[in-house]
This record gives sequence, structure tokens and C-alpha cells, in this order.
Amino acid sequence: MCAHGCILVLQTNIDMKCLLSIFGVMVCIAATSLPLHTQEVWSLEKCIAHAQDANLTIKQAQANVRTNLLAEQQAKTARLPNVGASGSLGRQFGRTVDPTTNQFNNTGINYNSFGLNAGISLFNGGQIHQQVAQAGYDLKAAEADAENTILSLNLQIAQAYLTVLLNEEQLESAQKRVEQSRRQLVVTQKLVDAGSVPMADRYNVDAQIARDEQLTITAVNNLELAYLNLKQLLQLEPDYPLEVEHPAFNLPADANPEVQTLLAVYNVAETAQPVVQAADYRVESAKVGVKVAQSAYWPSLSAFGNLNTNYSSQFQQAVFTGNVTTGEPQFVQIAGQPDPVEIAFLQPEFILERVPYLEQLDQNFGQGIGLNLNVPIYQNGRTKLNVERARLNVVNAELQSTQARQQLKNDIQTAIANARASKRQVDAAEKSYQSFKTVYENTEKRHTLGASNTLDLTTAKTNMDTAENDMLVARYDYLFRLKILDFYLGKPLTLD
Repeated sequence: MCAHGCILVLQTNIDMKCLLSIFGVMVCIAATSLPLHTQEVWSLEKCIAHAQDANLTIKQAQANVRTNLLAEQQAKTARLPNVGASGSLGRQFGRTVDPTTNQFNNTGINYNSFGLNAGISLFNGGQIHQQVAQAGYDLKAAEADAENTILSLNLQIAQAYLTVLLNEEQLESAQKRVEQSRRQLVVTQKLVDAGSVPMADRYNVDAQIARDEQLTITAVNNLELAYLNLKQLLQLEPDYPLEVEHPAFNLPADANPEVQTLLAVYNVAETAQPVVQAADYRVESAKVGVKVAQSAYWPSLSAFGNLNTNYSSQFQQAVFTGNVTTGEPQFVQIAGQPDPVEIAFLQPEFILERVPYLEQLDQNFGQGIGLNLNVPIYQNGRTKLNVERARLNVVNAELQSTQARQQLKNDIQTAIANARASKRQVDAAEKSYQSFKTVYENTEKRHTLGASNTLDLTTAKTNMDTAENDMLVARYDYLFRLKILDFYLGKPLTLD
């Protein structure tokens, strides 16, 4: 049903031109549904910058860096003293010890105590120092891993970006071929009407148009999938209106992979690639780990100090209230005195009063300082096993470092071989395209003069279109192979 509500009835004898026109409209609608005419245009540099802020893999790598940074800070703080405060409040029942007098008491007691303790490690076989160094190497390895994640993602984005550009060019070429075939249909129809060529030639052109429109639909689908892949790498929604920038496509004239050697590229990549740096940092971390394990053989010395006080509801003290006379006064004759002197015997009198809270805390305030020495004598062989395990970690880290270098060397060798093969493929594809283009142009002239049939013309056009598509693919593949070499050489990924 059309837009105005009319019904299109397709009969067996419907005109082929009408069918092709309807199919052409469908191709145009499908093509315009792609994000090819949006407002926001993204360059490769913008895609890479956005991915570094939005990609989840990069965020995970950055979170791992922060985790190792905290571990390094924690290792450094082990050098500082530790200080802690304590306090308690409660009530004792039955036969208990009074915390202020250390005497047994059968009366319920409310008690309160406070304490402040501090300690610092003076010597522990260099364990803290080595742990700080190991945490530093672990942090550097994590940072190198994060950088490698970013660079690897940048390379994936560059490949996806070039794939979008390739598919857009293929779609544009496919649409041009459809228009070209339709113009050829007009010429062929005139020749048919003039009786110069049979009606079968018209059918051959119709079939060619149908094939070109089918290839256009395929190009539309490929472009949609290419954009979807790029959006996924950028963490964008599938319906985000993304359009990539179309820089001038020029293969570097001075690029010659034939002169690139494995040793020259590897010497640069070995110092530039973070995957190798991360492996080396882990080797150093494992070596320091051996010293950390060996520190358990040494004695450890620490200093400590404490402050404490307490309160008890039953803590009492004697309070002097005055002197009292005991017994009857007595008269004593003192030499030189005419009369006896009255003497009274006095005795001090005290009463028990509970000591106030703050006064108790002041009276019971105590301090202490000291040193603590721990000398390991026998630890069931744990230290020896830990040292052997740490040495095995060094061996494994060294093997992983060697493996990383070997993998890098293999990747570079493959990249150079692919770049050389792509260069030869571009040269061959361009030569093939020029040859098939010459054949098509000659066949088209002959067909216009009636010296060649339509089958020869469509065959020549198909060969030229195939050669053109192969040339496009070869050029973009060669450009991407060159970018891989730039990646190993530490160069930024740009399309300039």
C-alpha cells in the first residue's frame, strides 16, 4: 500500500522498469536511514579522546592503578607510629576485684577506665623499606598496564574508524554504479527501440541493475554494522547520531615497509611499549619480594608507651576531721612545777569519703614506656618456605618478561610482513582496476556503436566494479597496516 492508501497489485506481466524503480526507492530509503547526515562529526582524535574517558576497560585499568597507589601509601604509613585510645564503663557484681585498690570486694562496683597506647617499629630486618619498594614497582606495573590498555583500544578504534570510512566509500561506489546502470538502461532501451539490439540486451541491463542495487543494500548493512562496532568501542548508545569525519585519503608517499627491519622496529618498541615495561616492573617487584620474605629471619625491635587511669564507685579515702580526747585526763607531777599538770590524750579522727570522679582519674593516672624485642628462633620452616616461594615468583616474572618480549617480536615481524604484503596488494589492485576500467570504457564505446552486445558490457562493468572494490579494500588495509607499524614505533594514531 502506498502513502495515499492506494494498493499496488503486482501482476506477472508488470513492467520490469516499474519494479526497478520501486526497488530503487527502497534502496534510497535504506541509505538515508543511516547516520550519514548528522550534525555532529567525530574525528579519529575525538573518538580516541572520548574512549579514554568513557570506555569501561580503561576505567577498570585506572581503578587498578588507584588500588596500587593506595597499597603504596599504606606501605609507607607503616613507618609511622600507631596510637590507640581505649575506654570502658561497666558494673561488677559479686566477689570481684576493685580496679582501683586491687582488693576483693563483695559489693557492686561501678567502674570506668581510660587508656592511651602508642608503639613504633624501630627495626624489623628492613621489611617495611622493602615493602615500600615493592609497592612502588607494583604501582608502576599497573600504570604501564593501563597505558597498554589505552594504546590497544586506540588501535581498535582506528581500525573500526577506517572500516567505517571504507564501507562509506563502498556504499558511495555502489550507489554510483546503480546510477550508471540506469543510464545504461536508457541507452539500451533506445537501441532496442531502434532495432539495433535484441530485447534480451534490455533484460541483461535489468539484471545488472538488480545486482547493483543488491550490492547497495549489502553496503548499507555493512556500514550499519561498522558504525555499531565503533559505537560499542566508544560506549555510545546504538541510536547515537554518530558521523565520522572524512579526511583526505592519501596513502603516505614516503611509507615503504620494505625498508623496515625487525631489529630496528623492535629496538624502538622495546622501550616504547608499556607491556614490556610492565613485565620488567613485575620482575623487580618479585626480586624485592625475596628480600621481604628474608626479613623474617631478623629480630624485630619496637618501642611502646601507655597512659592509663580508672575510676571505681567504691574507692574511698580517709578525711581528717580533728583530734578527740580519749580516756580521763590525768594529773602528772612535773619537776619544777609546784602543782600537778593535767594531761589529756588526743587521738586524730578520720571519716571515709568517696573520692570524686575527676580526682580519682587524677590520682590513678599512670604512665609507662618500654622496648619490645622479638628474636625468631624456630618458626616451623615457614620463613624458609616463604623465601623459596618468593624466588619462584622471580623465575615466573622473568619468564613472563621474556615471553612478552618474544610476543612483541613476533607481532612486529607479522606487522612488517602484513604491511609489505598490503603494499604489493595495493599496487596489484590499482593496476588491475586501471586495466578493467580501460576494458569497460572500450566496451561501452563499442556497445554504443552497436559493435558489442550487452552481455559483454555488463561483464566488463562487473569486472571493473569488482576491481574497484578490491582496490578500496587494499588501500584501507594498507593504511591500517601502516598504522600498526606506527603503533609499535610509538607514533600517535592520526589520519593526517
